Amino acid sequence: MASDMMEPVPASGRGLPAQIAARMGRSILRGELRPGDKLPKETDLLDQLQVSRTTLREALTILTSKGFIEAKQRIGTSVRAQEFWNTLDPTVMSWHGEQNEKALAEELFEIRSAIEPLAAGLASRRATESDLAQLRAALATMAQDHSNPKLAIEADITFHLGIIQAAHNRFLTPVGSVIRAALTISVPKTFTRFGGMGHALGMHEAIVKAIEQRDPVKATKAAEKLISDTYERNFGQMAKDQT
Repeated sequence: MASDMMEPVPASGRGLPAQIAARMGRSILRGELRPGDKLPKETDLLDQLQVSRTTLREALTILTSKGFIEAKQRIGTSVRAQEFWNTLDPTVMSWHGEQNEKALAEELFEIRSAIEPLAAGLASRRATESDLAQLRAALATMAQDHSNPKLAIEADITFHLGIIQAAHNRFLTPVGSVIRAALTISVPKTFTRFGGMGHALGMHEAIVKAIEQRDPVKATKAAEKLISDTYERNFGQMAKDQT
C-alpha cells in the first residue's frame, strides 16, 4: 500500500478533497490499488493524510461518483472492478500521469476513429448555417498557424468539437470531452513535430466541403482520411523514432 496516496496532502482550501481524490485515483489507475483491495480504515487514512474527516469523506464521495470505490456495511470500502470506472469523465482523464500519456493518447485516437467519421456523416445531414459558419471560422484561424500558433491549435480543437456539435445527436455530445482530451494531447505535439498545420489543412477543408454539400459518404470518408493520416503521423512516426 506504499504510494503517494498515503502522504500528507498540503492544505489548499476548497480544492483539498479533489486533490485527495486525484491522488487516490492515480494510485488506482497505476495499479497500486487493485480491484478488490480494501482501503485503510478511516482513522488510518485520517492519520496518514492529516486532513479532517469531512475533507476525507468528500474525497471518497468523489471517487465513489466516478465508480472507483464502493463502501459496504461491515466490509469497508474497496476498489471496484475496472468496468465500473467512469473513464470518459474529464476529471478521471486528468488523473492519468505522463507515464501513461502515450497509451492514453493512442486509445483516445481509437475512439476518435470510431466517432468523428460518424459525426461528420451526421453533420452533413443536420448542420445548420451557424454550425457551418463556426467550422469555417475555425478553419480560417487554423490557416494562420504561423502568425499565432496558440490560436491555431485552439481552433483545430474547436473545429473537431464543432463537427460533434453539428451532428446534433444528444448521445454524441458527451463524447466531446473524450475528443477534447485526445486533441489536447495530440494537436500541440503534431503541430510542433510537423511545423504547423499546412499538411492537414486541406483534409480539414475537405470535411467542411462535404458537409456543405450534404454528402454523408464523402464527409465520412474525408474524416476517416484525416484521422488515419493523423494517427500515422503521431504513432507511426513514434514507432519509427524508437527503432
